[in-house]
Amino acid sequence: MASIPGIDVARYQGEPDWAAVRGAGFAFTYIKATEGVGYVSPTLDSQLGGARGAGLVTGLYHFARPDTNSPQAEAADFAGQLARTGSAGPGNLPPCLDMETEAADLGAWIKGFVDALRGHTGRNEVVVYASSTWFSDKLATDSWVDPGVFLWVAHYGRPAGQPGFLTDRVAIHQHASDGKVPGIAGDTDLNVSLVDLPVLTGGTEAPPAPPAPPAPETYVVQPGDTLSGIGAKVGVAWQSIAQANGITDPNLIYVGQVLRIPR
Repeated sequence: MASIPGIDVARYQGEPDWAAVRGAGFAFTYIKATEGVGYVSPTLDSQLGGARGAGLVTGLYHFARPDTNSPQAEAADFAGQLARTGSAGPGNLPPCLDMETEAADLGAWIKGFVDALRGHTGRNEVVVYASSTWFSDKLATDSWVDPGVFLWVAHYGRPAGQPGFLTDRVAIHQHASDGKVPGIAGDTDLNVSLVDLPVLTGGTEAPPAPPAPPAPETYVVQPGDTLSGIGAKVGVAWQSIAQANGITDPNLIYVGQVLRIPR
């Protein structure tokens, strides 16, 4: 199973140094585009341009407001931004629907959105994001998951790539919301793709991204890790790892942290 690191961003992450993000080993990013009807993220264009320029595989997501709008209206709004930014077709990560808002009959709402979005974009692949408990208990996945739908599961406190809800349609695991990512101030969501990225992008019609800067060898901190234990795993003195990452207290590392491994 693949385990490819990526992040997702919205206006809270501001203007990342995308070269630093890519240099730390992150290969893909989802960027917030729209919410409900009429809202476009003010950082959409700058984040998308920066991520593409640094060589990350990119995709856009829409934050759903099923409590307020019809799925058809929201799909049309999102499709407009996908078309404007050239983010709908193969070569991009599939358009993503972010489900976090309560409403009646969420399964029917998602199906309406997916059907409408496919009609607007002509692309069959769609990603749906939610927590593991929502997928299990609230979203009636049997009514709308089909071979073109990938699932992105948020479940923190578990090893990367092992969410509590796991089926053959689960492609991405968001395993932390408080990640520290080089080039981004503040907390950032950390993800891993469980499938190779071409499975998601579905082709190469989008212009190829510029080559990424060489990424240093990295290690993602797992539950139960210690700095000395990591050093033993990778064959590097823990003191050297601490120095390379600016760590002054070897006890202060956290799950999901991306450590540079000096060689």
